[in-house]
Amino acid sequence: MKTVTLAVSITLMALGLSGCPVKPDPKENDNYLVITGNKFRKPGSINTKILFAGVKRKRGPNRFDPKFLPVLEREITTPQVTQAFNKQTGKVAFKAATKAGIKVADGDIAVDSSNEYRLTGNYSVFTLFDVYDFVDELNSAKNRKRMEALMRYDDPRIITSVAVVFGRESSRKVSTSGNVSLKIKNLKIGNPKFSIKAETSGETVARLSDGTVFAYEYARICWEKRNGRIQVATLEVDRPGIDNNCPSGTKDNASKL
Repeated sequence: MKTVTLAVSITLMALGLSGCPVKPDPKENDNYLVITGNKFRKPGSINTKILFAGVKRKRGPNRFDPKFLPVLEREITTPQVTQAFNKQTGKVAFKAATKAGIKVADGDIAVDSSNEYRLTGNYSVFTLFDVYDFVDELNSAKNRKRMEALMRYDDPRIITSVAVVFGRESSRKVSTSGNVSLKIKNLKIGNPKFSIKAETSGETVARLSDGTVFAYEYARICWEKRNGRIQVATLEVDRPGIDNNCPSGTKDNASKL
């Protein structure tokens, strides 16, 4: 069996909003992976898609149960907040890509004497920043029936950040294109195509469907009642071990309004 050696240099970017440095070696347990200092969930990650709405499940592994993709009329942009490669994420990304049938390297993958996976590739993390534009889309008439169905659950959530590993060729294009962002518009239920474009040229360098999600964050929905109508007020990131309340005047359970 041929060993594929590591062929991607580590490139770390600081989070633009927080100014905090990226930690070089993420920590991991069975349920989450620490990336850029935050805990990203792993259970069920391959079946998740960014902006998928669904439900937080508490039984067994803390996982996300996807229900639907909202209908979008405007373009939503999710910037790439970090791009990196290291042993820990490489191992997790490889397992996810293998399970999803994604070819991330040429040749066979072998395990060396220290039980570390070696592969060619990298990962990128994309995070939703256009929260208010997305909230407007959730409250649109086209999404009303779906959102009313979601209101009946105790713990509705929406995927707002994904860590993705790409195949070798797509990975090379993403790595050499500089700043990139995920452009999402007019999603088709069941088969979304998420275009990843270079910020400078606008050229499409990859599609999220070319890779696979191996970790993700989701956000709590904070509901409000306005003019007698319950709707989404905002989204709050829900990380493992942290359970922040929704802003004043809103509720994380629509039945409490």
